[in-house]
Amino acid sequence: MTYRQLYKNIRSRLKDDASAYCRYLLDRALPELSIDDNDVPEELLEKHKAAAEKAERGEPLQYIFGFAPFYDLLIDCGPGVLIPRFDTEVLVEEAIKTLPQNAVFADICCGSGCIAAAVLNSRKDTRAVCIDISDVAIKYTKENLKKYGLSDRAELIKFDVFDDWDGLPKFDCIICNPPYITKAEMEQLPENVKKEPVEALYGGEDGLDFYRRVLAASKNRFKGEPHIIFEIGYRQANGLRALTNNKCEIKKDLSDNDRVCIYRGVL
Repeated sequence: MTYRQLYKNIRSRLKDDASAYCRYLLDRALPELSIDDNDVPEELLEKHKAAAEKAERGEPLQYIFGFAPFYDLLIDCGPGVLIPRFDTEVLVEEAIKTLPQNAVFADICCGSGCIAAAVLNSRKDTRAVCIDISDVAIKYTKENLKKYGLSDRAELIKFDVFDDWDGLPKFDCIICNPPYITKAEMEQLPENVKKEPVEALYGGEDGLDFYRRVLAASKNRFKGEPHIIFEIGYRQANGLRALTNNKCEIKKDLSDNDRVCIYRGVL
């Protein structure tokens, strides 16, 4: 089979997902393949056959290939952990810009460790405490930090944020991309998103349970003035304003949706 023929096969089988699939499988753009008459190596054809079957069943491409591009990294991920998303890079940018020198930050609900890895990789002066309730998340965070030589600047803690925080270390800042999907939204999620862990998606009836908990429980966990950077759902800005008595700043993503809430002040 030539790359031109492979192109036709991918387009016919995967339709709207074809372009992203080619990036994951080949690291090449779809139109580029349409004019390539070179033969595809047999090993790559076998990989394509297995991967395309999974993609047709609705398996997320990131799980199929085992990684997701995020910031300037390739983050390992798989079933049982939230897939890193482009929108979360806005959170990373804010952290990189606003963390004080030599800061220790908590990455709460760390998932794959994509946030901690991206911040640590860009801000060589910082240290991280990565916190999650999931063994799978802790495993992926450990692997991703090791992958980029960041393990010596991070501590990993398995912890339920709804437990008592008194045993946690103190931080200069909390960075948090919590579960924030509402009950109503959970019922409308696309099938591929439903493949991701529910505990990393569902944020309670109104999607704000984790924000309430972090704001309430972190009062005595800061070395100085509270500094929290949340990712939020695009409909949740007013909810965060209410929870912080209008003492927060809301930042938008590249699609002009509300995406990040920055809180600094007295809790």
